[in-house]
Amino acid sequence: MDKKEILTFILCFALFFVLVLATQLPGYLSPLYWAMFPVLSAFVTAGPLTCVMSMKRGFGSAAALPLFWLIVYKLFGEMGMTLMWVGALALIVLAELCHMMLGPEKLASIRISAVIGALVPSAAIWPLYLQKPVFLAAAVEEGMSAAYVAGLDKYGTAAARTIWSQGSVSWIIGSTVTPTLCRSLSPRTPG
Repeated sequence: MDKKEILTFILCFALFFVLVLATQLPGYLSPLYWAMFPVLSAFVTAGPLTCVMSMKRGFGSAAALPLFWLIVYKLFGEMGMTLMWVGALALIVLAELCHMMLGPEKLASIRISAVIGALVPSAAIWPLYLQKPVFLAAAVEEGMSAAYVAGLDKYGTAAARTIWSQGSVSWIIGSTVTPTLCRSLSPRTPG
């Protein structure tokens, strides 16, 4: 990798991390937003993912950004529930497998893997839908107000819809806008 590729990767990682954080932080103010943050997160993270996969076509390009994000979040004590980090790892592995099996040189591979990689931050809300009592108990333990926890309980069923809508939003962004933007960053981007 030359200096431009290294700088582009660092920029993409910083964008990925900051954008996920920026879309997640308002969730501490509103339980409805917390249940729905992955939609906006997928919208903004598909770009950096597509850019990295367009720039570096080999093994690990689909997994790099989401894996670094997961490691940083775990180091800071987030993603504490087993379902969260296991779900995130499963999506990371699935994104990488799809990217390699479909052929890292193909634009369709990049688009599909970007969608799956953009789903990784949604693992933070999986327990809200799949393990709601445990998730709500953890929210009370962390000091969330009774009204906030009641809101999480109310909006918990929206989490499943969030995962499906997130996939369609990230697909649109990953397959239309970002390949065009990445052409200017990497001369090897497929057409």
